[in-house]
Amino acid sequence: MLKFNKGAMFGLDARIALAIFGALSVISGAALYSAIQNSKATSLLSKMNEVGKAWEVYYLDTGVNLPQSELSDNANYKFYQLRSNYLVEDSGAAGWRGPYISYNVHVDGEMLNEESNTNIYLTLVTKEETWGDDKDWDAGSCVSGKQCYNAIFFSGNDESIAVLADKQVDNGDGAGKGNFRWYTKVDSKKTRALLVYAPVKNPND
Repeated sequence: MLKFNKGAMFGLDARIALAIFGALSVISGAALYSAIQNSKATSLLSKMNEVGKAWEVYYLDTGVNLPQSELSDNANYKFYQLRSNYLVEDSGAAGWRGPYISYNVHVDGEMLNEESNTNIYLTLVTKEETWGDDKDWDAGSCVSGKQCYNAIFFSGNDESIAVLADKQVDNGDGAGKGNFRWYTKVDSKKTRALLVYAPVKNPND
């Protein structure tokens, strides 16, 4: 007569149950991590759109775009950077009724930042293809003769968050295309993200 070792069977059942539990834990942990990362990407885009909406109200109140930080293209990127601090501080433009957003003004006085020291500003760009990584970023500059757009710039992100944000905005077309673009600095490993927001008159024509 065959005899079953109940203790051995119980031990086997327990090991199977533990293996299943462990596998489910890994799966649920990965799903939770993915959900957290996607939430961070959504939060980034929400913040960028908040800055865009603040600019819209500023524009509606004053009838003018935010002024450029510098008026000479010898000033490099500041020629295309806008005085985003005027979303918080009175620009002197007729009709200003701000502050339009609750960020801090950066120490340089021309852009905004969060407590995390994320630099935030609006800039003038084109939407032509193939710019977005570090070496090609200048190809998106709003030079004379181009259709230009206001775009919101956030620094200090992780590249993984930028990739997920790009999926939400542009179906993941990459760093150099579409309305969401980014590049990661080699030295700091921090990613600079840019969201093309709205078409504007080219001030350099």
